[in-house]
Amino acid sequence: MKNSRVSRRSFLRSAISAAAVSPLVVSASVLGRDGSVPPNEKIVSAFIGIGSRAQQVMGDFTYSRNKPFHIVAVCDCFKKPLEEGRVRVNQINGNEDCKTYAKYEDILARPDIDVVVITTPDHWHTKIAVEACKAGKDVFCEKPLTLTPLECRQIVAAARKYNRVCTSGSQRVMEDYGYMAPIVKSGALGEVKEAYLGVGGPPFDLYYPEVPIPEGDDWDRWLGPAPWVPYHPERCSGSYGGGWRNGWDYGNGFLADWGAHKLGGILYVLGIDAEEPVEILPPKCEKNDKEWLAWVYPNGTRIYHSGAHDITLVGSEQTFKHQQDRNRIKPLGPTDLRRYAPGAYRLAEDFAYCVYNRTRPFQDFVYGAATALGCQLANITYKLNRPLKWNAVTTSFDDDVADRFVRRPKRSPYIIKEI
Repeated sequence: MKNSRVSRRSFLRSAISAAAVSPLVVSASVLGRDGSVPPNEKIVSAFIGIGSRAQQVMGDFTYSRNKPFHIVAVCDCFKKPLEEGRVRVNQINGNEDCKTYAKYEDILARPDIDVVVITTPDHWHTKIAVEACKAGKDVFCEKPLTLTPLECRQIVAAARKYNRVCTSGSQRVMEDYGYMAPIVKSGALGEVKEAYLGVGGPPFDLYYPEVPIPEGDDWDRWLGPAPWVPYHPERCSGSYGGGWRNGWDYGNGFLADWGAHKLGGILYVLGIDAEEPVEILPPKCEKNDKEWLAWVYPNGTRIYHSGAHDITLVGSEQTFKHQQDRNRIKPLGPTDLRRYAPGAYRLAEDFAYCVYNRTRPFQDFVYGAATALGCQLANITYKLNRPLKWNAVTTSFDDDVADRFVRRPKRSPYIIKEI
């Protein structure tokens, strides 16, 4: 499946009907004779990209009840975090067996590894996830899931083509915001066609002077598919207040970083989390008299990127503010909603259940891609400062200039040649 074909298809709608409960069909592998992990066996896992977030996810994986994951390897192209990851895993396992790799391809080549956890900067997510699916691995990929709209198509296509269990990394969608879904679905707020979320802004171009590359660090590999620039430690820093998250070439800013949680949460709560906007309106334009950018969804719902309260839902009967109204407004009655797998209370537990049972996880790539794409479209609209219409079927805008941002040039040999 060539890139040009992937970019002109909507995998989100075609995949959604099977996303929640349909079993995956897989061939026999190291996981088990029927393609599943026997319940009494550990899910052999490896981490790719060992920064501060990887350390947190390791905690989630090892905190989960019944300890289903067994981490055996870590990978990073920088020497210091790689060693820190090795030490952390050995502390978790109580031995000295953790293997280290400078290249993720060596992890994908190991037949004993069932799951890869991708905690690299965002510009690497899709390339590694696609190759992991091809290698027969299940995938836990941190948020934001992708860097570009084209990558949203590619990452879902790979998960489906190779029948892998693939989850996006936002735990907050369910664990922080999921309680609002029964309130909305029960009709307690009336019809909700307007919502507000407070998250950060778009990324920008980074300019830093060249400094020497630390010995043992592979700077070219860290850049990977991104344009080549001289090394500077702040450019690749995992510092949450700055670093690579602010860079246009590596992420989609704090709009996407927290948007993966909050926009994803709103879309789930409103039951449109596999949908894509049909229009994105900049502040104070002809169709949007408000001072905030607006996403317009197919059913007419408008979500505003505001600096207002965390999440606010405006219903025809009453308004709900996240946490502030949690004890004031309750569901009117029982509701039927997509939730974590039976017995799972955390994202990692949901993922483990789905790996064992070959079912789609709560944060299946379909949902992570739809949320990431929404944030990407907002950033493109901010960049051009004009209203844009989005066609999910053709993966394109009504604007030739905006279409240039649907995909980004990739450096060889880090391109995705085919799915």
